[in-house]
Amino acid sequence: MMIIKTVIAVAVLALSAAGAEPGFVSLFDGKTLDGWQIVGQKGTGYLVENGLLVCPADGGGNLFTTREYSNFVLRFEFRLFEGSNNGIGIRAPLEGDAAYAGMEIQILDDGAPRYQGKLRPAQYHGSIYDVIPAKQGFKNPTGEWNREEITAKGRLVTVVLNGTTIVDADLDSVHDPAVLKKHPGLARSSGHIGLLGHGTRVEFRNFRIRELP
Repeated sequence: MMIIKTVIAVAVLALSAAGAEPGFVSLFDGKTLDGWQIVGQKGTGYLVENGLLVCPADGGGNLFTTREYSNFVLRFEFRLFEGSNNGIGIRAPLEGDAAYAGMEIQILDDGAPRYQGKLRPAQYHGSIYDVIPAKQGFKNPTGEWNREEITAKGRLVTVVLNGTTIVDADLDSVHDPAVLKKHPGLARSSGHIGLLGHGTRVEFRNFRIRELP
């Protein structure tokens, strides 16, 4: 009887896990970089280590999905180390600086000493880089895993960090001509998702995406 109950419990848990995120598909198989392409590789680029997608301290460049995405919910986990600096490119082209030719959601250990007094409001973690600042104070301590969700639907972009919405933006609310000129990517409706590494170690896992109408 105990064995039967255990089997049933395991089955229920498996079904619950499978149905917890309906419509989501994995972007990273934990073993290879299949489905990704690197542009402007720096050093060792990106690696797969123990099931993690890693930007090593001697690596970086832009690692883009081979597919393009328009409207979506992207979920992933990340772990920062002191001074970590990366970003999530969305609706980005393969050419140019993804932070401007597309959009970049900042991934940054903004509490590190090297950044103190040097960051503009829209350069802190979670911000739409150099455009819309994120609310601060919701990252876990450096070295611990964080959960993040980025939703892009039409002109609306939201970022949820560890369960708290830190960006809730309408891109049509950006009217400054200088910003619009500097960031033509704000007008894009589709493009690649990417990791935008800057020669500091950042670890990622559990990348999955659900496309929206």
